[in-house]
Order: sequence, then C-alpha cells, then structure tokens
Amino acid sequence: MCAEMLPESRRSLLPHWDGEIYSRIAAPFYDLTTRLTGWQEHLGKSALELLPPGRLLDVGCGTGVVLSHAIERGYTVSGIDPSRGMLAQALEQRRLPANCLICGSATELPFASASFDVVLASGSLVHVPDIAKAAAEIVRVTRPGGTIRILDHASPVKRGWTTPLATLFSQLSGDVLHDYAAHFRSGTQLLRRDTLGRGGYLQRFDFRRLSSADAMLRSPTFPPG
Repeated sequence: MCAEMLPESRRSLLPHWDGEIYSRIAAPFYDLTTRLTGWQEHLGKSALELLPPGRLLDVGCGTGVVLSHAIERGYTVSGIDPSRGMLAQALEQRRLPANCLICGSATELPFASASFDVVLASGSLVHVPDIAKAAAEIVRVTRPGGTIRILDHASPVKRGWTTPLATLFSQLSGDVLHDYAAHFRSGTQLLRRDTLGRGGYLQRFDFRRLSSADAMLRSPTFPPG
C-alpha cells in the first residue's frame, strides 16, 4: 500500500545531487555490489528493527530493498530517489508499485507536513551536501511522535588515528560525513545512537519528532525583564 503524495504540479523532479550518475552507471550493478559489501545484510537487520508498522517514507530508496521488506511487514510505503535508473530497478526487480515511487530530492519532499509515522534514510544522506535543508524537510513530513531513523556513515564518537584517513577517503568518494545528532536537533529528540560496524563509521540514529507542546517545554524560559 502506498502513501498519498502531493499533486504533480508541486513535485520537483530536479534532484539535489546528481542521480543520473547512478542511473547511467551504478543502477544495474547496485544490488550485486551491496550484497557483496554486506550493505544489504545491514539493512535487513537494522533498517526496520523495533519500528512499529505505519506510514513509512524511505528517503533515497534506491532499488527498493527496504521498501520491499516494509511492505511485507504491513507498512504503507512511499519511496523517493533522485535516480530514475535506481527507481526502474525497484520497479523491475522488486515489482514495487509505481505509484509508491517518485523521482525527487531529499531537500524538497513532495508530501504534506506530518504525513508519516516513520521516515527512514539509509545510506543516502551522505550524498546530500545541504543536510540542513534535508533534515528540515524530513522533520516536516514526520508526524509529531513519529520516528526518524538515519542509517548511514557518520564520524565516529571515538576517534582513532585512522579517523582522518577514513574521512579523507570518504570525501574523495563524494560522501559527506554529517553530524546527524546536530542537524536533526531542531524539532526532535535523539532517542538512541548505535554503532553498527565499519570501524565505527556505520551508525544508526533514532529521533522522535516533537509536538508543539514538547518543543515549547524544551525552549529556554527567561524571567520578565
């Protein structure tokens, strides 16, 4: 089952990062590569773990690995990705419904505010330079009390002598190691941060979208001057 999207006139088909690179080169080999590197195994174990079924958005859904698992578990799903080639693989290989998928940007999500119980981004936000704008959009479309889950490479909490080298390699690869705890601070509460592997770089963040009342309680109060 698919979640409702905004009308076509309000959707942006211009991706923030170059999804056509994936369309032309990576899409046909993506599933094989992610199986060999263990990324699909990480997704299978960690992407939906402990999350209750509901309305789910996968930001940077790629070939639909998580979406297919989510449908099996009873979620109402939508997926967005900047690469038409990756979405074609999701349609052809995983038989996902076409009306569940849209080509678009993480920085301009074509959904109404508070549309989803769960918003997930797995391995996608490292490709988004304007993480502040993407974070604001992700928070916007999550309902108050809903969960935002980020499963991605991030700078480890405990830094070792290899950290600068690994960071440089990531940057040369085109990835941006974001401080997700900082960028998703506004309007949310960090529930947990787990290290999943890859020398501490693969991490999972769970945030709860705050209600207006929650946000007011968190705001500093000042005595009358």
